[in-house]
Amino acid sequence: MNTLPHKTVERLSRYRRMLLRYQFMEKPYIFSRDLAAMLKINPVHVRRDLMLLGISGSHSSGYDVVELIGQITQKLECRSGKHACIIGFGHTGRAALEMFATDFTPVKIHAIFDSSLKSVSKTFYDIPCYSMEKIAEVIEEQKITLAVFTEADDNPEAMINLLIALGIKGILNLTPVQLQLPEDVYLEEFDMITSMIKLAYFSGKCPGAGRLKHD
Repeated sequence: MNTLPHKTVERLSRYRRMLLRYQFMEKPYIFSRDLAAMLKINPVHVRRDLMLLGISGSHSSGYDVVELIGQITQKLECRSGKHACIIGFGHTGRAALEMFATDFTPVKIHAIFDSSLKSVSKTFYDIPCYSMEKIAEVIEEQKITLAVFTEADDNPEAMINLLIALGIKGILNLTPVQLQLPEDVYLEEFDMITSMIKLAYFSGKCPGAGRLKHD
C-alpha cells in the first residue's frame, strides 16, 4: 500500500510521539494493548496500523520501541524533516509555535510572518519573525514547503495564492475561512469553534464517552 489511510497516518503520528518518550528505557518494548491504553484508543486499530507497516511484535515481549519508531518515521517520511512557516502571529500563531517548538515533531518552523511591529524583527523560540513583505524572499531562502495559516485578513485568497505560487505544498488552516486549493496542495483544517460545539454536544451523550477515542 503506497498511501496510508488518513486516520492511520493520524494514529501513527500519535504513536511516534508517545514512543519517543519511552525509547531510552532499559528494555524498550511495548505491547499494542499498552500503547492503545496510553492513547485511549482501540487496540485493534493499533495492531492493524502496525500490520499496514509490515511490523510484527513478539507474543512474549511486544514491539521493540526503537525499531517501531524507526519504521514509523520512515513510513511517514519524517527522517529529513520539513520546513514550515507561520502566517500571522496573534494568539493562535503563538500557540501553534509553542506546540511545534516544544513537542517531538519532524516539522520545524523556520519563519514567522506578521504585520504587527510588536512582533516583526524579533525572535520567538529562536525563530525570527519577518514582515509580510519578506514572505517570498524568506520562503525561497529557507526552502519552506509547509505553512500554518492562523489569521485571515480581508483578502485571504491573495495570501493563499501567493503561498502556492512560492511552492508551498501543504497548508494547515487554523482559521474559520474555507480555503480552495489546487489538487497538488494538501489542506488540513482545524476549526476550533466547531470542535468546541461538538464537545459541548457530545459530552455526556454516550455511555462511556471518552474511553475510546480517535477510532
